[in-house]
Amino acid sequence: MFKRKWKFILAWMLLFVFAINQAVPAMAATEEVTEPTIKATYRVLNQKATVTYEVNSEVKLKSVTYLQGLVTLENSIRWSVSGKKLSESGSFDVKKSGYYTLRAEDVNGGVTLQNIYVDMEFKAVWISYLEFKSTGYTKDEFEAQIDEMFDNVVDMGMNAVIVHVRPFGDAMYDSSYFPWSKYISGTQGKDPGFDPLEYMVEAAHDRGLQFHAWLNPYRVTTKNTDVKTLAANNPARKWLTDKKTANDRNVLSFDGNLYYNPAVTEVRTLIRNGVLEIVQNYDVDGIHFDDYFYPTLGSNYEKIFDAPEYKTYVASCKAHGEKILPIDEWRRQNVNLLVKGIYSEIKNENPDVVFGISPGGFLDTLRMKDRYYVDVDRWLSEPGYVDYICPQLYWSFEHKQYPFDGILNRWLELRKNTDVNVYVGIPVYKSASNDEPDFKKNANILADMIKTCRDTKLVDGYMFFRYDNFYSNTAQKAVNNLLKVLNK
Repeated sequence: MFKRKWKFILAWMLLFVFAINQAVPAMAATEEVTEPTIKATYRVLNQKATVTYEVNSEVKLKSVTYLQGLVTLENSIRWSVSGKKLSESGSFDVKKSGYYTLRAEDVNGGVTLQNIYVDMEFKAVWISYLEFKSTGYTKDEFEAQIDEMFDNVVDMGMNAVIVHVRPFGDAMYDSSYFPWSKYISGTQGKDPGFDPLEYMVEAAHDRGLQFHAWLNPYRVTTKNTDVKTLAANNPARKWLTDKKTANDRNVLSFDGNLYYNPAVTEVRTLIRNGVLEIVQNYDVDGIHFDDYFYPTLGSNYEKIFDAPEYKTYVASCKAHGEKILPIDEWRRQNVNLLVKGIYSEIKNENPDVVFGISPGGFLDTLRMKDRYYVDVDRWLSEPGYVDYICPQLYWSFEHKQYPFDGILNRWLELRKNTDVNVYVGIPVYKSASNDEPDFKKNANILADMIKTCRDTKLVDGYMFFRYDNFYSNTAQKAVNNLLKVLNK
């Protein structure tokens, strides 16, 4: 009886050990194999895209390769026949639009595929404050309008939107520095109860669109200098009404409009902070300034606007034995201080966010001594100012002073810094207006502009002004011709 009992116990022990030995390999076989991860981005310069990628793996990598095209099979024969070998992380250049697929395999057999669509051209639509209602929105109304606009932008074959978020020293988001815009809540300073910028960025990215936040840096009002019409928390109003004389000149009245004073350090700090809070709090792809800098001052330019600040500057230079710049060069320096400071702030916060400016396309006018004071020659030749320039080339090929092809070539010749993209502003609005008769006579002008830009092999993309004009009845033929060429 005793022997039989121990035999029975021993049999169960042996069975238990056998079960454990069988279970261990089975458990190991079902353990999750960690696959490599791939992150890829790209940037286009001079019709060449550089794809930058990073591969991470918990074990040693066996290979990293890429193919042109959208490849979905991990073991497709194409990988061994035409796959191009890569290092674990780095970059490679491509010259054609389309999908590119990266494949990473580790020594344990873990495989990851990652595709990226490369568009050799930046194709963006400006969405101005004019597209929004000054009477304000409910959350549902606003989101419905954004959904419709962004869907239409995608249908047009575009890959980016440039949306006004600060048209008049205000904000289409909850800002720590500027009041709510009336173009979202109906009244400047009134909280709409939702975050328009957060929704716009998300809606754009959901559709594969880049989102660039468009700001006017100096403009406070147009055709109105009554500070009482501004929100109580508007910094312009506070500076003009706080009874502190030291900041009275932070805001200047000129020609029926109010402007932030470009010569004042406190103003530059305010504008930089307003940019920085967007980059810190929202996943924007870019920050965009347009052509509103110094106003046109006229023949009396040396004695008006920020001339008192220039007088102080001259006195300081004399006291310290420093070189005195002429007033026009000093004003360009004021703008450069703002632009360079903003570029630096953006890159320190997020190097992936780009900063660009869209000046008027009239080069000769930009270099005059009485207006704008934008240093496009410097911005296109020296690092540390902008990632892109987009001149607004809003003239036909027959224009006497600025024929499109002629002024385009002049702008392209200015680019000495090849790290700066050159985009071209295309005037869709001209085909919907009577501004220049040639646009009405020839419905192919917009399309021919794209062809001409492509023929240079130097233009990196386009911005189209503006969204509403794509749906003008008088512009439909020109728009259709444009989109056929653009999406060819």
